[in-house]
Amino acid sequence: MNRRNQSGLQGVRLAGNLTLILSLAAGFAGCAARVPLYTPVPPARPAITPAPVPVPPPQVQKEEPVTYSVDLGAPRDDGIRPLPDAPVVSQQDIDRLRGWVADHNRLYDVAGKLMIRNVELCPNNARRILGFTAKNRFSYTSQFADTAAAALGLDDRLQVIQVLPGSGAQSAGLQRGDILLEFNGQPVPSGPQAEREASVLIISETRGKQQVRLGVDRQGQAAALDVPLTEACAFGIELGDSEEIGSYADGYRVMVTRGMLAFVSSETELAYVMAGEFARNLLAAGDRNAAASLIDQYRFLKTGTAASAAPIQIKPYAAAVDVQADRLALYMLARSGYDIRAYGPFWERMAQAASAVPAAQLPVNSYAVLHPGFRERLQAIPRMVSTIEQKRARNEPLLP
Repeated sequence: MNRRNQSGLQGVRLAGNLTLILSLAAGFAGCAARVPLYTPVPPARPAITPAPVPVPPPQVQKEEPVTYSVDLGAPRDDGIRPLPDAPVVSQQDIDRLRGWVADHNRLYDVAGKLMIRNVELCPNNARRILGFTAKNRFSYTSQFADTAAAALGLDDRLQVIQVLPGSGAQSAGLQRGDILLEFNGQPVPSGPQAEREASVLIISETRGKQQVRLGVDRQGQAAALDVPLTEACAFGIELGDSEEIGSYADGYRVMVTRGMLAFVSSETELAYVMAGEFARNLLAAGDRNAAASLIDQYRFLKTGTAASAAPIQIKPYAAAVDVQADRLALYMLARSGYDIRAYGPFWERMAQAASAVPAAQLPVNSYAVLHPGFRERLQAIPRMVSTIEQKRARNEPLLP
C-alpha cells in the first residue's frame, strides 16, 4: 500500500485502510550487526557496600481517594463521583457510517468479478489477494471511532467487513463479522495501529504461500479456516465522499463517488463505470498526480453532508483516450458476464444528463467535464460491441 494504493490491492499501504485485498509480492531485507567473538574482560573491582538510605516516615493521607460509583443516582456531596457519561453518538452519524459501509460493499461486489475474471488482461497488475477487508473502531476518522462501535459493533480487534465475491476467502467460508484472531499462527494486532501492523504481518506470512490459515472468533466460537490466495487484477477500490457524479483512476486505485452511485440505476451500470476506470489504469492514461490527490481528499468519510467540489482539478481526457478505454472495458465486462449491449445507452444517458446543466455550472471534476468526448465514444461503441459478440459466437477468446 504505497501512497497511491490505499485499499491494498497493489503493494501495501501501511496507513488508514486495511483493505486485505492486497498485493503479496513485496518483500523485506534484513541486515545483522557484526559482533566480535571475543571481548576482553576488565579486571574485577572490589565491591563497595552502599551506605544505608534513610527511609522517611509514612505520611498520613489527608483526603479520601476519589472513587467511581456505578450508581448514577448517588449524592454528589459525599466525595463519590459517578461514572463518566458515555460518548454521545448522533443518529445522523450512525446512519452515515452504515451507509458508507454499505456503499463500499456495493463497490466490492461489482469489482470482484472484474478483478478476478480479467487476470489475462492485466498481467502487470495481477497479484495474489486474500479477498476480504477488515476494520476496527479506529479504521475511520477519529470523529467516527465511537460511531463505529455503536453503528457497526466494532471494537479494538479487526473484524471482517466484506468478503470479495469469487475469492478464496469466500470459498473458505469466511464471513462478515468474523473477528481476526490469528494469521498463520501469529496473533493479529489490535488497537489504534492494528491495520498498519496487520499489513506487515500479512506480507511476512504470505510470502511464497498458496494459502493461509486464519483463526477467527465467530459469535464467540473459535474457528480455523484455510484460505486460498486468489489471483486477481490488484487495484485499490475507494469510495468518494462527494456528491459529484464522478469516478477517477490514478494508476493504482479506482474511486467512485457517492454521487455516481446515486446516478447509476443498476449494478451493471456501476460495472460500466468501474471497468472504464480499470481500463484507464491499465492504459496509464490521464493526470495521475492530480487524480491521486483528489482520491486522497475524497476517500475519508466526513461528518455532516458529503464534500463539495474540491479545488484540485484534473485535466480532461482526450476523446481518443476514452475510446481506447471503452474498448478494453468492454472486453473486461464481457469476460465478467455483464451485458455489454446497454453500455452505449448508459453513456448516452450520462451525456444527456450533462447537457441539461449549463457548462459553467458543472463541477470541475464531474464525469462530464473530465470526459467531454461523448460523441466520438457513442459512435465507436456499437462497432466494438459487435466485434466482441462475433468473437463470442465463434467461441474465440475474448481478448482485445
